[in-house]
Amino acid sequence: MTSESKRIARIQADGILGEFDYEVGYPGDDQERMRLIYAPNGRGKTNFLKAVSAALTPSSEAMQVLLDAPFRRLEIEFRDGASILVEREDELIGKLTAAVRTVEDEPWYEVTIDPVDFGPRFFRRAWEGRPDLTNYARRVQQVSPGSVFIGDDRLAPSPPDDPRESGSNAPSRRRVGSLSRLLETVERMLTQRAVAGLSGEGEQTGIYSQITKTTLTGTTPMLAAAARAALETQIKSILLKGAPLERYGLFSMRQVRDISEQINATRANASKLKNVHTILSPYFDSLETQIVALGKAYTLIDTYVTSVNHFLDRKQLRFSASRGIDLVGRDSTRLDPESLSSGERHLLLLLSRSVLAIDEGPLVIIDEPELSLGIEWQRDLLPELLRCSSPGSVQFLIASHSLQIMNAVSRDDIIQPSEPE
Repeated sequence: MTSESKRIARIQADGILGEFDYEVGYPGDDQERMRLIYAPNGRGKTNFLKAVSAALTPSSEAMQVLLDAPFRRLEIEFRDGASILVEREDELIGKLTAAVRTVEDEPWYEVTIDPVDFGPRFFRRAWEGRPDLTNYARRVQQVSPGSVFIGDDRLAPSPPDDPRESGSNAPSRRRVGSLSRLLETVERMLTQRAVAGLSGEGEQTGIYSQITKTTLTGTTPMLAAAARAALETQIKSILLKGAPLERYGLFSMRQVRDISEQINATRANASKLKNVHTILSPYFDSLETQIVALGKAYTLIDTYVTSVNHFLDRKQLRFSASRGIDLVGRDSTRLDPESLSSGERHLLLLLSRSVLAIDEGPLVIIDEPELSLGIEWQRDLLPELLRCSSPGSVQFLIASHSLQIMNAVSRDDIIQPSEPE
């Protein structure tokens, strides 16, 4: 099942805090992947966002969030007819029934979860002892894109990967370098996209076979001047198309430039140009094929880099296939991501999480994206989040108090909770 088929069509939550209902619809238009919620404080926005995230990503921790979240009913419908339903009969917290169905008219697969069955916390071992829960989680994973929840604690230090590094002697990057590690993950993704582009381009591996074939069999007779013109046309095309890729170290044209200089230094009617054309034409064809194969990777890299640098001032983010991601100051000195201002770190985190979401297409949930961002950055943030995630089917669910954030969407698209009469 593709991430496209897992796109969410509608989210309905009733009785948040016992008072408020939320209804969020995602039309089929790709330009409407982002939904924005506005409500005064105390209307349960964060509880709603956390419940949606937990329902989409079943785990022992997620079930604990659902048990603690104050709501009566939550249903998530998908475009392919699948649904997830979590509801309670009485209290706003505690015991609940969770259900999932993979197509619209099939019976629900239900599980009942009661905190008294698991002690004060929903421990993993209790989860693993319930086959019905693991079956439920498996079914949810079949229909759900998952979620990425970005809360107001998004810059809190993350735990070390290795529990042995949790002491006072642990490297600072491990203890507080959550942004550094996030950038490393983005770096791996972008590099892998480039490698995958070339790996998927199979024909270029036969270049020497093609050169051998054209050299041995010969080609249609060509005058030296025509051979020169054909070579110059191919070289010009490669230099033009390859220049953007070269900026990120995805492609090197040094050899092409050397060949161009040698041809320019040769007499216009030199007879050997015919032989050179016979040999080089397959090589140039392979280079153009490689450039096309790297196109998607280049677009993703360029979008991410230009989006980040759209915001940064007196510093910039750079990417190269050989060096990865670097943050540099005006004098090109490397900067530690953890040394950036709070607003810059918030921004990098939001854009990085958005680009990482492209592969799996989860619902990206952001609570108060405006935190630590200046007014101008707030105005531009939502369009850049959409731009960074445009190659995929990423959907966003965002709650904000910022007028600048809300100005990025139509007033008709701003969702507010309703109160039952």
